[in-house]
Amino acid sequence: MDRKGGRVSIQISGRNFTARSSVSISPATIERTNGANRDGTGYSTIATKLASAEISFDRGERSGIVFNDAMLLEDINVTIYEEDARITHFFTGAAWGGTPSIDTESGEISGLKIETDRNNYSFRTE
Repeated sequence: MDRKGGRVSIQISGRNFTARSSVSISPATIERTNGANRDGTGYSTIATKLASAEISFDRGERSGIVFNDAMLLEDINVTIYEEDARITHFFTGAAWGGTPSIDTESGEISGLKIETDRNNYSFRTE
């Protein structure tokens, strides 16, 4: 049976972190845009982009996240494991993107993504 959703674990440069909500992974490194010329014929443009994953974290004591300039500037290796779907995603030589925002009521840290131009891949374990 094909499995989707479920638990997600995240390891960043050897440390485990707790995801607050779903992780949105964008593995493609190109983006295609289609349009119409004035005579109705179509065209496509291709733009390169970085592979990325948007992640929101829990600010709780177990998260261990301290968002400061030094943390945001370091290169990181990220492993995202979809435990129930048994899919592992690797983002090597990645960097933080975005601006962290902390919701003081829920403790959710959002506004961050990881991005990489290096080899990133996913594989399923059975």
